[in-house]
Amino acid sequence: MKLIVAASDYVGLKIIEFLSDRRAEVGWLILDPKDRGGHNSKIVQAYRKGTRGGAVEEASALKNPKFVSSLSRSRLRLGILAWWPYLLRGKVLTVPALGWVNLHPAYLPYNRGKHPNFWCLVDGTPPGVTLHAVDRGIDTGPVLAQKGLEIGWEDTGETVYKKLRDLAVDLFREVYERMVSDGLPRVPQPKGAGSFHASHEIEDVSRIALDAPTKARQLFNVIRARMFPPHPTA
Repeated sequence: MKLIVAASDYVGLKIIEFLSDRRAEVGWLILDPKDRGGHNSKIVQAYRKGTRGGAVEEASALKNPKFVSSLSRSRLRLGILAWWPYLLRGKVLTVPALGWVNLHPAYLPYNRGKHPNFWCLVDGTPPGVTLHAVDRGIDTGPVLAQKGLEIGWEDTGETVYKKLRDLAVDLFREVYERMVSDGLPRVPQPKGAGSFHASHEIEDVSRIALDAPTKARQLFNVIRARMFPPHPTA
């Protein structure tokens, strides 16, 4: 059962460690060249230690026609995006027999796109994590599994992010066996429901107009949502 895993940051490390412990056959490991969180060396170390693999490539390989053609001949079972910050486009989407799945730190269909940990506080939308199939849209594919997250008034953008990060790893571990055996239902997301946020939207919402009328709840939510050192505050 051959897998291809695109792994980034802390979650990518934990997913590779989990697969390594299970001696999974990961034929290819794809790394984020920006090395978010500084975990790439540990990801590779865990990959070499336990998985029955495989080659290591960078994100650009997924856009390389020659590499994608070689993947097409390898009888891949499943592709996994573990905290992957890039969109998949083109032929590579159709290479694995079961397609690709993605761990998204939001309770879809709410907060597709960027910064779900911010928007669930500011918009009051349900926080959680989702494992979904990857299609040609942005976080629009059918849902395979979800977990909701309980948060309180003491939570900030940072604490919510870290809780979602850990919850995503827990969800993956729980459903792994059913996922690779194609035993999870693929539930289409309801059309017209939920929300989407682009990266640039966070800046406009984070500006506090001192003389504009606002509710204390909304002001507090914006302030705490932007509390994530060393990132800028509201």
